[in-house]
Amino acid sequence: MKKQLKLVGKYFCGNEISNYGKEHGFLDYDTFSRAFDHILNNSIFELGQGIGYGWELVNGLDFDYEEEEIIEEPEVFQWYIVSDSGAQIIQDYTNEILYYHDELDIYLWGVTHWGTGWDYVLTDIPCNCGYDSKDLS
Repeated sequence: MKKQLKLVGKYFCGNEISNYGKEHGFLDYDTFSRAFDHILNNSIFELGQGIGYGWELVNGLDFDYEEEEIIEEPEVFQWYIVSDSGAQIIQDYTNEILYYHDELDIYLWGVTHWGTGWDYVLTDIPCNCGYDSKDLS
């Protein structure tokens, strides 16, 4: 189930939404990620011995399904350790993959896109930025 939040205005958590986000009417990943602390750590599962060994999915789906059949497991390209407040923002606004490890007491955000600058990757969080082409000049 998708979250039904819509942003009004040109800011998210005190950060101005990118021109690309304003133009397309959705919050961009760069602005979204600036709202909380996050540290890249692609080898984190070695500490917890992989998913299923202490990691609990607390947000999003780590697979897509159709009528009880798994049709695709999304590929996570980057893992980020996020703060408690970051985990709360992710849970409040998105269906992004988020794990928690009780023993390590950390949240882990799985990013499923690769290669494009985050200011040109849109979340599915709609925003009514009052976009006008002269705003971008």
